[in-house]
Amino acid sequence: MIRLRPEFWRKHRRAMYANATTRDRKRNLFELLMLLLFLALSHTLAMVLLEDLTVWEAFWLTMTTMTTVGYGDTSATTPAGQMATVVLMYVFGIFLLAQIAGEFIDFRMDRRDRMRRGLWRWKMDNHIVIINTPDKDGDRYLQILVEQIRRSTSLEEYPILIFSPNYPDGLPSELASLGVVLKHGEPEGRVSLAEVDVEKAAFIVVLTVNASDYRSDSLTLDILDQLKQFNVPGHVIAECVQDENRTRLRAHGANAVLRPVRAYPELMVRAMAAPGTESILEDLFQHQGVHPRRYDVAIPDQNWGALASRLLVNGMGTPLGYLNLDNEIVTNPGVDNPIQGTALFILVNHDRVPAISDVSKVVDAV
Repeated sequence: MIRLRPEFWRKHRRAMYANATTRDRKRNLFELLMLLLFLALSHTLAMVLLEDLTVWEAFWLTMTTMTTVGYGDTSATTPAGQMATVVLMYVFGIFLLAQIAGEFIDFRMDRRDRMRRGLWRWKMDNHIVIINTPDKDGDRYLQILVEQIRRSTSLEEYPILIFSPNYPDGLPSELASLGVVLKHGEPEGRVSLAEVDVEKAAFIVVLTVNASDYRSDSLTLDILDQLKQFNVPGHVIAECVQDENRTRLRAHGANAVLRPVRAYPELMVRAMAAPGTESILEDLFQHQGVHPRRYDVAIPDQNWGALASRLLVNGMGTPLGYLNLDNEIVTNPGVDNPIQGTALFILVNHDRVPAISDVSKVVDAV
């Protein structure tokens, strides 16, 4: 016999209550408005028949009476007309209008609360969907990630939606103030993914819940498998704990696969703003990847372009910059810039590290 955990029932009842509340309030508002319209038409007709008013005069009297404005320019004078006004307007109409105002205020408050707690059905297009929340310092990571997205000129205008089972009481104020919205739910299912409009998203980011648990890749694979059923046109970026699973994630539809480097959310932003550059940057975080290296060699007066060309042609690596005579680091100088310095910074491979003597020979071959 399968037993469902209490958490399941609590989430299920919560979702049902939220949906029922919105449906009930909409239905109540509609029914009250229809009843109010019926009373207004009935009173208008009564004033035409009993007070011998024109249709417009009768309607004007109905509106000023119902809203308690009471200009006094038109009023019921016959006993029958006055009785109709007392029954239809004073007894029912004014009370009904106040009830509608109360229901509308409650509906707005409930709607705002559902938006805040992630129970609202957002309808979005050309947006960024961030799926899952890291379990360690997730709030801080998401805040920095969103801030970096907002600072990127090519991404700053995209709406951002976080889809996560966390934040039952709404996003932290630091995140909400950045214009991010929340959809509360479990991402392991086609129905739940449809609620965040993944088929219309420009970017979908699947974050690893636990960056130290290789089983997190299984959840990512399941989400990617669900996404394949939507024929997602956007760029899908997935985090991967084990390098052995990177090929599998790509086979399941990930356009870019990154390690969960929590200290450097800019890596994720690069994957969105300039697809492909994230692979170059990610390589810098590997022990066996490319890495910048300092060579303390005297640099005689020459053009940077000529020096950089000689370093590349002779297999010394990719020059990044130099240390000038004022002990200042200059990165990516112009091709025609004349330079002099005391050290070079070169990007080299871990298995091809030039000796300082070889670099010095190339530098001196002016």
